[in-house]
Amino acid sequence: MCAAILQFPPGFADYSKNKDIRAPELRLKEEYLTCGVCGHAYDFNKYAPRQLPCGDTACLDCLRQFAGRNGKAEEMYCPVCDRSIVVPGGHVCCFLPNSGTLKILEVFKLVEAHKKEVVPCIGCDERSEARCLECQENYCEEHAHFHSIVSATKHHTVVKFTDILAEPQKILRANGAQFCSKHPNSALEAVCTTCNALACLVCAITEHKGHHVKEIGATMDTIQNRINPLLQTVKQNEYDIKQNYKMAQDVDKDMNVTFQRSKRDLNIGFMGAARGSRDRQIELFHKVEDIQKQNQIVLKKQVGYEKDKIGFSLRGLEFP
Repeated sequence: MCAAILQFPPGFADYSKNKDIRAPELRLKEEYLTCGVCGHAYDFNKYAPRQLPCGDTACLDCLRQFAGRNGKAEEMYCPVCDRSIVVPGGHVCCFLPNSGTLKILEVFKLVEAHKKEVVPCIGCDERSEARCLECQENYCEEHAHFHSIVSATKHHTVVKFTDILAEPQKILRANGAQFCSKHPNSALEAVCTTCNALACLVCAITEHKGHHVKEIGATMDTIQNRINPLLQTVKQNEYDIKQNYKMAQDVDKDMNVTFQRSKRDLNIGFMGAARGSRDRQIELFHKVEDIQKQNQIVLKKQVGYEKDKIGFSLRGLEFP
């Protein structure tokens, strides 16, 4: 949650009839681009804005100082609301960047560069005059108009550089932030549990007066407390699944080893049986050959005997 969320939103000034006469650049710096703890301007390095679990935002340097030990800690107190928060990964660098604030900072730097030098259009070499907040691209007037009428991008938010700093809510809205439908300049910062609806600060003290209204950060703490036991259960189930998976892998490995051994033994047995069968076949072939040879010898003897007998019979006919 950026520094502006800790104060009444800009739209609240209209209801108190106190007109904000600050320049857009100064108002943007004070409300969105300044750390609410140390007052230093946000940047992309040492003073980068970080989103905390309680919903607040502080620069990385403040978080390091509050966490101690150069930012290494398991738990710490939020420097804005003083709630106890868990430090993810054991270091403040693991807190997620505040993407909305970084988008505003990026656009702010781009507008400053646009004032000093020519920022070219992405479609031509002309000077860019507007920016699409969804595509994050710069366009000249002609291409900005074309981008606004094409069916695929006609719902995008194209803002001129001269107006973009005066409407930071458009940047946040394009980045997914939600604002009150009745007070377009007021972010949804509270939860009405009576109506089960989000509300801005103005609606919280008017439309939801007398209801049970809590800050989003406090609601997040309640939800987190409910989620923590579930997360522990999920982690335990994940551990059990990993153990069962490992056991299944071990069983599969043992079965594979047994299968390979059985396959090897079967091949050895089959090869032995095949070798024995081949040897028996050769032995039988040899016996058949021996019998054939013996039969041929006997047959020759019988043929010779019959020839001699026939010869004697013929000679007996010739000489009676």
